[in-house]
Amino acid sequence: MDGTRRNCQWWLIGVLQIIVFNLNAQSAEQLYFRAAYRDVHILDIDSTKHFFTLPMAYGESEILNLPEANDISRLQIDSVLLVYTDHPKDFDFSKLNTDRIKAFANWFDGAIDDPVIRWRIIKQVGGETKKEFSDMFHGIVVYYDKHKRHDLTPEEEVKRRKHIDQKFHHLVKKRLGEDQVLTETTSKVFEKNRDNWNKAVVVSDWTGSMYPYTLDLLSWLIKERAQDQVIGFVFFNDGDTKLSHQKLIGSTGGIYSIKSSKVMPVMDLMSKVKKRGDGGDIPENDIEAIIEAQTNFPDANTFILVADNQSKIRDLELIGNVNHPIHIILNTAEEDHLGIPIVLDDYKKIALFTKGSIYVNNQEFKTIDEIKSLRSKK
Repeated sequence: MDGTRRNCQWWLIGVLQIIVFNLNAQSAEQLYFRAAYRDVHILDIDSTKHFFTLPMAYGESEILNLPEANDISRLQIDSVLLVYTDHPKDFDFSKLNTDRIKAFANWFDGAIDDPVIRWRIIKQVGGETKKEFSDMFHGIVVYYDKHKRHDLTPEEEVKRRKHIDQKFHHLVKKRLGEDQVLTETTSKVFEKNRDNWNKAVVVSDWTGSMYPYTLDLLSWLIKERAQDQVIGFVFFNDGDTKLSHQKLIGSTGGIYSIKSSKVMPVMDLMSKVKKRGDGGDIPENDIEAIIEAQTNFPDANTFILVADNQSKIRDLELIGNVNHPIHIILNTAEEDHLGIPIVLDDYKKIALFTKGSIYVNNQEFKTIDEIKSLRSKK
């Protein structure tokens, strides 16, 4: 059900909140009762302005699709419309709409308190039946200016990152059923190479122990407003649920691609791949996945392999079909008495053959001599 009636009870709550809360840090509830309010027959978006939408389902407050990172984090928002429908007419859904405000604020920190942003509450009344109302737009419409958003203070930036961490953790639990602590492994490598790696494709081993490493990267891309740095992901699980004898070199399968770095569609694909299986045995079809990445992303400049140092490569014999440098991020490695990581020889062969690099244990190995200096294990 959707709709809102501002009855006396909610009005009194709003007044009390205005009195109690600090005026410099208003809540979603305060904003809801202070914003301009207007009835319309059906929403008519002003297409002469720059805008993006955050659709939500009828009666729900979860954002269904997020816009590009540039839109939501780098542009100065001019005004925000919270749009809902007046159905059913005898219900007070103030809580639903304040939850919708909070959902938006979780992704655009400061939107509630920013004095530049004008908020409007739009109630659509041009329907008769539930279906007519449910077919209308519900959610947030954002109008923005072309100039970039002002820089945040250090304190505001810390707060923004904390909000993102909390929201991201919630999404991981809800969509993937995982409650793992993210390891800042992949993100640290990207941070070091952010000026060199662009139009990147991330090829990731998507089996159980490897989940935290690519999730770490996805979280970092949001926090750093760097989603435009990655143009797509390729996840592989070594053949879904195939048995070992069914896995033919070059056609093992269990490879899934997406030409996006938006958190919602990427996480949906992660969930799909997870449900399809984890390959069963230990070796993985890394090269088959890399070849598919080359085919699906011909315009990519950088190819990154996020791999498990405990899993040998099933199809290394296909390495001759790889024609781009492969930058390998390994999850972890034991070290010898000199502190030199011990890595599977398969990954050294990929890096040397493709003139790529290896990153492991907060160390980087870029030159031929550096890669050869890594201790090998079979």
